[in-house]
Amino acid sequence: MSEVQSLPDQIEQFGHALTAVELSELLAVSRITVFKLAKAGRIPCFRIGTCVRFDPRAIGQWLRKM
Repeated sequence: MSEVQSLPDQIEQFGHALTAVELSELLAVSRITVFKLAKAGRIPCFRIGTCVRFDPRAIGQWLRKM
C-alpha cells in the first residue's frame, strides 16, 4: 500500500524552481495571490531577471511553519 504524502513533501520533490502558475495550482490559489504574497515577503521566493521563482524546499518548509 502506498503512503499518502503531505503537500509540503510533494512540493519538495520537484527538481526545478517553481513558477507562480505551478505554485498557484499546487496551493489551489490564484496566480495573483502568489504574486501578492511574494511581493509582501510572506512567501519565500527569488528573482531571475524579471521572473519570480520559488524554491520547492523553501516552500515546503514555509508550509510546515503555517
